[in-house]
Amino acid sequence: HKQGKNVIATANLFSDATIVPSSSRGPAHDGRIKPDISANGQDHISTNEDNTYFAFGGTSGAAPAIAGIAAVLQEVYQTQNNETAPAALLKAVMMNTANDLGNVGPDFIFGWGHVNAFKAAQLIEDNRYEMRTINASDSDMVTISVPENVKELKVMVYWSDVPAAPGTSKSLVNNLDISIEDGAGVISMPWVLDHSPDPALLNLPATKGMDDRNNMEQVSILNPTQGDYSLRINGTEIPFGSQEYFIVTEYIMNDITVVYPLGGESLVPGETERIHWDTGSDNTDEFLIEYTTDGITWETIGTASASSRMMDWLVPNEITGSVRV
Repeated sequence: HKQGKNVIATANLFSDATIVPSSSRGPAHDGRIKPDISANGQDHISTNEDNTYFAFGGTSGAAPAIAGIAAVLQEVYQTQNNETAPAALLKAVMMNTANDLGNVGPDFIFGWGHVNAFKAAQLIEDNRYEMRTINASDSDMVTISVPENVKELKVMVYWSDVPAAPGTSKSLVNNLDISIEDGAGVISMPWVLDHSPDPALLNLPATKGMDDRNNMEQVSILNPTQGDYSLRINGTEIPFGSQEYFIVTEYIMNDITVVYPLGGESLVPGETERIHWDTGSDNTDEFLIEYTTDGITWETIGTASASSRMMDWLVPNEITGSVRV
């Protein structure tokens, strides 16, 4: 079942976002990108027999995290639109807002990256999505308006594909192809992976080109200039009527956002909390993490590498409502 085009196959991460060695890797039998996304599923505490608890881990722990986040996103969407969100949209939102892990772009270990529920909810709240329909051989053109101070533009087109014939060597039935053109006429193509059955080739970073395997395509542009970009969607192969698809857009800004603590939490002195932050994907500088109890004097928590997005913090013995990280 995890080979399915429209399901969400989840890789298993340790809490520090490193891969658990037992986590299944892709590609699917026909070269499609699997897993789809990654989540922490290791070293969880769960109920055990005889009214006790025990530590466990696996994709059986990572997949429920994705299910829970999907439920939260469903609530966000329903609050916005007073109707149920299409499953395909929620999957696309989670994949396009995931924190990239491993090789740049998608890969056969982490999929599209580490799920980021905060950014996924923001995308829905900002209405950075659109549903459209396309017919065979048709071409749609959509304008993407990029604001200033964007470090990376990510645009994904996703569609829930119809079942392929049993026993076929290629699962994709309806093939949509996308590209983005900037104001100067430069065309950017989506990520593609080499799915040749060779360990060295499967570990190669993604490149850019035409994708005829997956029912999702993502174009990523680093340091885009402010202005309008043209997203082209071609109905390359749609043998049965028309195909509904979703466009989701993510802007990774050139700044740092503290995701947790967000404000208003009650932290207990002596307990360990994990600080999370987001920033531009190609950041090369170390991070300095500090806290203040009065908004004037700052104490150092520690430094983190350029690739880090989290750090554990032993909450100090301070009783105040004015702590900031």
